[in-house]
Amino acid sequence: EPVPAAVRERARVIARPLSSDILPMGPGPAGPAPDNGRITESGTFTVAGLYGPTRLRVNLPDDWTVESIQLDGRDVIDEAIEARSGETLANLQVFITSKINVVAGAVTDATGAATSDGSVLIFADDARKWMDDSRFVRSARPDQQGTFQIKGLPPGDYLAVALEYVEDGSWNDPEYLESIRRYAQRVKLGDSGSQTLALKLVSPQ
Repeated sequence: EPVPAAVRERARVIARPLSSDILPMGPGPAGPAPDNGRITESGTFTVAGLYGPTRLRVNLPDDWTVESIQLDGRDVIDEAIEARSGETLANLQVFITSKINVVAGAVTDATGAATSDGSVLIFADDARKWMDDSRFVRSARPDQQGTFQIKGLPPGDYLAVALEYVEDGSWNDPEYLESIRRYAQRVKLGDSGSQTLALKLVSPQ
């Protein structure tokens, strides 16, 4: 089916190098054009300026998520693609869907009162999915009423926890996720639907 114009205009296919030593090339004579990764009216896109092992990600509106990324018929959504210097990948297909998971809930403090403090982390139970920029690890901050919402997690088994303090980006560290596992509650997500959680704020020792 054609991608709705409102989604297509906001979507962007991003190539993220796995090595922090490699920076994505910006626009200009030496790098990709500003429309690199943008979706055309016909639904096509080009991802250029790839260097070394790269993982593809797709920025989409909140109510959409990626089902799969096919390269020559193989799903590479969570795989690293090896790209030669300046190579442009062809034969790529991205499949997106508006059938998404929504995890919502409320955070309370030690007295049981709603709180806007802290951060909520939801991460896959399977530690093999704790990679940099993982689709299976998400964070959110509760609002003034202590409620939060996270959309678009893939199906699977997850752990959810509300923490008084989380250093920004620490959810990319597998050792950190392992250390907070025991404070988390389990969540099982199907292909789509809503889950509501009640999380108590914890402060890991």
